[in-house]
Amino acid sequence: MGRPTLRDVAERAGTSTAVVSYVLNSGPRPVAEATRIRVQQAIADLGYRPDSLARAMRARRTETIGLVVPDLGKAFFAELTAAVESAVSAGGRRLLVAASQFSADREMQQVRALVDARVDGVLLAPSENDGSAPSWLASNSVPHVVMHRYVAGAINVVGRDIEAGRMATRHLVEHGHRAIACLTGPSADSPVDRRARGYRDTMGTLDGPAPETWSRTCDYANLNRSAYLETRDLLVHSPEVTAICATTDEYAVGALRAAAELGRRVGDDLALVGIDGTMLSAYLTPALTVLRAPFGEIGAEAVDALLASTDGKQAAGRELDLELIRRRSCGCAHERTEQT
Repeated sequence: MGRPTLRDVAERAGTSTAVVSYVLNSGPRPVAEATRIRVQQAIADLGYRPDSLARAMRARRTETIGLVVPDLGKAFFAELTAAVESAVSAGGRRLLVAASQFSADREMQQVRALVDARVDGVLLAPSENDGSAPSWLASNSVPHVVMHRYVAGAINVVGRDIEAGRMATRHLVEHGHRAIACLTGPSADSPVDRRARGYRDTMGTLDGPAPETWSRTCDYANLNRSAYLETRDLLVHSPEVTAICATTDEYAVGALRAAAELGRRVGDDLALVGIDGTMLSAYLTPALTVLRAPFGEIGAEAVDALLASTDGKQAAGRELDLELIRRRSCGCAHERTEQT
């Protein structure tokens, strides 16, 4: 016996295919309760499943959303992807995920591939600031929302990264530190650069700008190793540094190893704060004090904005606060390891 059809359900329920369709789609015409029950029972008995492809072609929607992030192997983007998938799934939709590997060209290829796959809209965490992918999506009338990295003219759901950098640095200042270094990235106006801007703003309110040698640029290709090497060089050549603001948790992981190898005790004679708040941060030794990104809120807000756009409604972006989680690495006695 082949796959049951709409006609099979109608015959078993003793009604028409149109009525079965009304039951499946909750309209457009009302169906008597007794008839609805017969149809639902026939569907259950036959194991009928609607042809989602045919339905999508008729409605010109696939109930599928595309997501492009720079690197699924990075903890931040893995947790962001999980948050987006949860929000998409809660709405009864599917998610197609692709990675750009921090390449603008690959990002454009992935965006085009998702559009060719007829996704209803695209969520994008851009790898660069050139805005080419959001511009292409806009010029082709593809609903889209940008996450994590701000793009002018787009609907953006991002963290307050400059304020996060200020909060991380102020927390270290409150511990009595003045010789505070910063581990940041190479891209101008990227999220990590904006966090570093917050660091510089706060340091400028103390005894003048921090020495340039205290700001170290780490690459994106190998976050941990690059931060490890930069921190070793920093602590060897600037031993007066007593605290580090790491603009990603993965930079902080590299800094932890470098400090340990050089005999600096993180949480005692060297304070360390990370910005991201991935689950990994709670289980390092010592546990990492962080500014935690609201992954769940970012995912939900981005999906809601995208679905509003796909329905032709006005959608607005959001700028969300990061939360300070005090743990041992900064010198706080209180250690909080739960991820709530």
